Amino acid sequence: MRECILGNFRRRLLGVLKTDNDLQRPSVLESLIKRHVSIVHLAEQHISMDITQGIREVLLSEAFSGPVSSLHLFEKPTDQHTGSATESVCNWYIENIIKDVSGAGILFVPIHKCFRSTRPVGGYFAESVTDLRELQAFVRIFGGYGVDRLDRMLKEHTAALLNCIDTSLRSNRDVLEAVATSLHAGDRIEREASMKQIVDLETVVGFCVQAGLALAFNRLLAEASGAILEEGAPLIHSLLAGVVKHLPDVVPEKEEIKRMRTVANTAGVVSDHDSIWVRSILEEVGGASDGSWSLLPYLFASFMTSNIWSTTAFNVDTEGFSNNIHCLARCISAVIAGSEFVRLEREHQHRQSLTNGHASEGIDPELSNHMSAEASIKSTLQLFVKFSAEIILDSWSETHRSHLVAQLIFLDQLCEISPFLPRSSLETHVPYAILRSVYSQYYADTPSTPLAILNASPRHSPAILLAHASPVMRQPRGDSTPPYYGNDSGYFRGSSSHSQEHLYDADISSIRNTRRSGPLDYSASRNKVKSVEGSTSGSTGPSPLPRFAVSRSGPIAYK
Repeated sequence: MRECILGNFRRRLLGVLKTDNDLQRPSVLESLIKRHVSIVHLAEQHISMDITQGIREVLLSEAFSGPVSSLHLFEKPTDQHTGSATESVCNWYIENIIKDVSGAGILFVPIHKCFRSTRPVGGYFAESVTDLRELQAFVRIFGGYGVDRLDRMLKEHTAALLNCIDTSLRSNRDVLEAVATSLHAGDRIEREASMKQIVDLETVVGFCVQAGLALAFNRLLAEASGAILEEGAPLIHSLLAGVVKHLPDVVPEKEEIKRMRTVANTAGVVSDHDSIWVRSILEEVGGASDGSWSLLPYLFASFMTSNIWSTTAFNVDTEGFSNNIHCLARCISAVIAGSEFVRLEREHQHRQSLTNGHASEGIDPELSNHMSAEASIKSTLQLFVKFSAEIILDSWSETHRSHLVAQLIFLDQLCEISPFLPRSSLETHVPYAILRSVYSQYYADTPSTPLAILNASPRHSPAILLAHASPVMRQPRGDSTPPYYGNDSGYFRGSSSHSQEHLYDADISSIRNTRRSGPLDYSASRNKVKSVEGSTSGSTGPSPLPRFAVSRSGPIAYK
C-alpha cells in the first residue's frame, strides 16, 4: 500500500508540472503539492506506516541531479542522473525566458525585479512566472538541489555565450589592435574605418545581451534562494552574510574560500554577484586565457556603433530599454571584472612557477595582488567609458542624434551597476550639462520646470538635483497613488530601495530614502514619461535633447 501511495504521489507531481498550455506556475504547483500531502497525512492517521518519509524521498529524487551517494560531495559526478521534475522546470525557464525560443518578446524589468513579455509564454505572461514570489515557490518545492541545477544550466548557457566573445576577440584581433591604436591616437577617420571591418559585430552584441539576461535571472534566483534560507534557517543565513564580509581578498583564492564565496553568492548575500558568477564560469571552462582578452574594452566600445541603438527606446516605468540593451551593461561590467580576476590569477600562478613559490619581501603579495586586480578592473572599465563616450559624442550631429540619449543613459546605468566604476568616471568624459538636460526631460514633473532651479554642480548626480527640484519632495502623496496588486504576480510590484549608489561626495541620505531604484527614479508618485524616444518609439512631449539648451531552505517540510 505504501508503494502504491508514493507511486500515486510521484505521478501526481509529474502530472501537475505542466498544464494544457505550458508550465504550471510554481506557486500553484506548491499549493497543489501541499493539498495532496495533507490528504496523505489524513490517510496516515488511519494506517500504521510512515508515508511522510516516503514523500520526502520522492521529492528528493525528483529534485537532486546525480546519484544520491554523491549528495555531499563537491566534485561533480561524471554520470549525471537528473530528477525529471527539476529538469522539466529548469529547461522551460532556459528555453522560454532566457533564450525566448517562442519569440514572446521577453524583457527584463529592473525596477520590478522580474521579466515580462509582450505576449503570453504558454498560458501566462512572463511576469507571472518570473517574479520573486514565483521563484521563492520554486525554491521551496525543489530546495537547494533545484537551485543548483538551474544555476548550472544558466552557467552552461552563459559559458557558450562567453565562448562566442572569445571567438570574436581571436578572429578580430588585428582589427581590434588597429581600433585601439586609433582610439589612443585620436584618429577618428582611422577608427571608423577599422570598426567597420569588425566581423559579426551585431551577432556578438546580441550574445552579450542574452548573457546579461542570464546574469539578471541568476541574480533574481539567488535573491529568492536567500529569502527562503533566511525564512527557514535564519542562523545559517546570518552566518553566511557575516562570514562573507571577512573572507580574505586574495589572488589567487584558496579552494576553500572559493567554495564559501560560491555558496554565499548562491544565497544572494554577496554584493558583487555578477562578476563572481562570471569569474567562476571562466575558471571552470578555462576562459580568458588568450592575450586577445586584453582587447576586450575596445571590442565593447565598438558596440557603440551597432545598429541596435537606432531601434531602442528607454522606458521610465521599467528603467530599461525596449530591446534589453540595459542587460548589455550588466554583461560588460561582469565580464570585464571576472576576466581581469582570472587573468591576474593565472599571471600570479605563472610567476610562482618561475620563482618556485618564493614570495618577494615587503608588502603581503596576496594583498598586493588583490589591490592590483581591483585597480586593473577599474582602469579597464574607465578605458571603456572613455572611448565609448568619445565614439558617442563624435558621432553626434544635428541630423543624426536619435541614438545619443539611449547611449548616455546606458553609460550611466553601467556606472551604477558596476561596484568598480564611480559615476564621476562618466562625468570626466561627458559634459555634465548634457546629462542634466537628458534627465530633466525624463524626470521633471512638468515640461516647464525651470532648469535654473537645478543648481548645476559637478559634485551631484543629475537625478539627485532633479530630486531637489521636484515638488514631490515637498508634498505628501495624494490619493492618486496607483493600487498595489500584492497577491497577483501578473501585475508589477514596486520594489524597495536596493541599489548600491556611488554618488560623488554629497550627503544625500534624505534623498536616498525617497528613491526606489538607481539614478533614474527619484519618486514613486511622479508623473512618468513612457517609452522615451529612440528612432522607432512613439513617444510624445518635448524632445529629450532640445539642442542641449542647458549646456549652457530545501524541499517542503512536513509536520
